[in-house]
Amino acid sequence: MKKFFSLCVVFIVFGFALFSEQSYLVRAVSGKVTYREKDGTWSPVKVGMRMTDSMKVATGLNSTMVVVSGAENSIVILPLKTGSLKDVVAFSADDNFMRNAALKND
Repeated sequence: MKKFFSLCVVFIVFGFALFSEQSYLVRAVSGKVTYREKDGTWSPVKVGMRMTDSMKVATGLNSTMVVVSGAENSIVILPLKTGSLKDVVAFSADDNFMRNAALKND
């Protein structure tokens, strides 16, 4: 019975971890970077902000943002990106991976 209870607790904890939102810390902002508030207005992103992956963000021309995930992985959000932070981070991570792979093949 103890093993069954322990397994249930483990599954519940991992279940919450799988469906919880990813949190990011803004480390650097350059240029015009904004996020959409709950009331629909766009406000500037500031260094030190905590953001969740469901928040909408937009980077302007020649603007970048560096965010850090819980695992201390720095991700650079490139200029002219708009969408949920989750999507923008995924695109930036894929773009950085492809760029690094191309450099290694040269």
